[in-house]
Amino acid sequence: MDYEERELILELFPGTPPDLLPLGEMLYWQDEEGRVHIEERGVEGLHLVLEPVGEAPRAPQVCEACRRHLSGSALGFYRHAVGKDPRHLRYLVLCRDTARCASHAEPGRLREILLRGIERRDPGEL
Repeated sequence: MDYEERELILELFPGTPPDLLPLGEMLYWQDEEGRVHIEERGVEGLHLVLEPVGEAPRAPQVCEACRRHLSGSALGFYRHAVGKDPRHLRYLVLCRDTARCASHAEPGRLREILLRGIERRDPGEL
């Protein structure tokens, strides 16, 4: 029977924090309502949903995920709550075309955004 390194670590040490696990497959997509999802497959609870906010930036910006410098029309503003207080929000500039962005984004960068989005939650919420 073959086991992945992540599965073995979680089997032997179930309380291992996600940032100490080897990098898994990163999923990055936009749903039909315009929300952007970042998820790490293989660890339950590692899923971040970013809500679209307002208009596109007017000037060129750098996408937080792929770090490409793009025109404002290719980008969008997104936000997510940080911690339990819904008034604490983090804002990001991301590509509107998540499929293309995912092809340029480093998996480690997507994981960094994901973990920063869930880091202040209680472990029981994961």
